This record gives sequence, structure tokens and C-alpha cells, in this order.
Amino acid sequence: MSHSTHFQEHSLDIAVHEDWFAAYAAQERTREQGDTSPMDLKIAHTRAVLANARNMVANEAFPAPLSRSCLLAALYHDVGRFEQYLQYHTFRDKESCNHGQMGVRILKKEQCLAAEHPTVRRLVLAAVGMHNRFALPAHIPNGIALVTNVVRDADKLDILRIMDAHLNGPGPYNPTVVLQQPDDPTIAGEGILAAVREQRVAAYADLRCVNDFRLLLGTWFYDLHFPSARRQFLQDGHAMALLCGLPQGTPQAPLRDLMVQRLKAANIC
Repeated sequence: MSHSTHFQEHSLDIAVHEDWFAAYAAQERTREQGDTSPMDLKIAHTRAVLANARNMVANEAFPAPLSRSCLLAALYHDVGRFEQYLQYHTFRDKESCNHGQMGVRILKKEQCLAAEHPTVRRLVLAAVGMHNRFALPAHIPNGIALVTNVVRDADKLDILRIMDAHLNGPGPYNPTVVLQQPDDPTIAGEGILAAVREQRVAAYADLRCVNDFRLLLGTWFYDLHFPSARRQFLQDGHAMALLCGLPQGTPQAPLRDLMVQRLKAANIC
């Protein structure tokens, strides 16, 4: 085994951090007096986002310090969610706090990254702090952009899994999961429909109902940064299932057909 291969493998071992996260999440969960299922959802989500990031790191051949930063940022990206839920009982940042910034404060306070190389620490804190923005600022350093975009892609891939399970599942879904959007088949957000037509990612601010949410999730394909993430998006099939669950006769139906057509075409390429 070459020295660089050994270093690469060593750099991908973040077991100490995974143990810390598991203990922290369990401790925060015991502080919740009411329903702990939203916290359980975030614990499972974190594991899945980390798995997605591992897949991307394995396929994209990043240099070792960047690979390690990607995995740590994926593990810690939602560490602020527990405190957010305990304080506000919502995951809507607009109605509570910025969970990315909250995560940075927690990582600093708990000194989770103290043993890491300063470069890794800087990349991870930046990615945790910015992963939840609608768009990243222009002209940020390449390393920060890369690590943050790995987290954003890995995050989106798992949110699609969660939304597919909730919206296409057998039972009623929790309104928190669809950000309290009404399930009204007669309305549509013009901004969402325009984004599909223009082949760009739709904005949460334009959501007007649950059917808009299904379309918005399909447009995430346009906001993925790495070939391995786009491959997984198509192979997982969650976006396609969400789009196909959109009923006929709704204002979104023609745009749904357009989005399905585009995804099928992308899958053939």
C-alpha cells in the first residue's frame, strides 16, 4: 500500500467524531419532554447524508484533506438542529434560528474539531455555516465551495428519500415535513412553475402548497454539483416517485410531465 493510499484511508476514518455525534444527539434527545420523533428523523438523516458524502468522496477523487473535511462537514451539518428543536419546536429557520450558524456555535463551544488540522477545521466550520443557504456567495475559496457543495448535494439526496417516504407512504405525513404547506390541489406557486420551465432550481420562498413541494424537489437535479450525485439522484428514483405522485388535473401536472421527461432523458445520457 502506498503512503498516499494509507493516508487517504486514515483521513476517511472519522469514528471518533461519529461516536461524539451519537452521544451528543442522544443527550439532546433526553432533554425533549414531548415528541422526540423529529429528533430521531434528524439522527437518521445525518447518518444517511454521511453515507451519501462517502459515496461522493469515493467516486470523485478529492485530495485527502478535502475528503476528510467533506465527511466531517456531512456528519456535523445539522448538529444545530437539536438545539433548534428544543428551543423552538420547528425546523423552519425563518421562524426560529439559522441552524447552520447554530451548528457552528455548538462545534466551537464543544471543541469538536480541536484535534483537526486548522485547514480541515476551517473548511468544516464554513461548510456547516453555509450549507443551508439558497445559494453560496460568489468568490468563496474553491476548497470551501467544494466541501459545502458536497454537503449540499448529499443533503438533498437524503431529503428526497425522506420526502418520498412521507408523501408516498401509507399513513398521513407530519405537516412539519412539508413546512406546513397546505395540501390544496387547486393552487400553485408561479415561481415554482417558472423554475421548472426555465430548468433551474426552485426556491422554498415560492412554495404555496404540497404539490409545489413535489415539483421543487424535482428541480434539485439542476442544483447538484458532482456527477456521482446526479447519478445517485436518478438511480434512487425518489424524485421520479415524488413527481409521479403529483395528481392529474392540478396546475402543476403539465410541468410535472416536462420534469419527468427531462429526468428520463438525463438518465439515458
